[in-house]
Amino acid sequence: MENIGDGRVICHQNVEIVTYIVDGVLTHQDSMGTRESLGRGSVQFMSAGHGIQHSEHNLEDEPLRFVQIWINTRRDNIEPV
Repeated sequence: MENIGDGRVICHQNVEIVTYIVDGVLTHQDSMGTRESLGRGSVQFMSAGHGIQHSEHNLEDEPLRFVQIWINTRRDNIEPV
């Protein structure tokens, strides 16, 4: 996976993550091949399953504000989505 922004790659497992962009643009890239930029009002759902690596960063000049909700899964080690 190619790193974006500051090059940090974060790993998650067995968690559901909901991201809501309040202001700015968040660029996301993950080990499943997804690369997208999310703007104000966007919502992203990520199911880490048995494991996913991702990088997210503000590549724009304007400030970024976002909210994340993390939910523990009822079942471990499912396929990431």
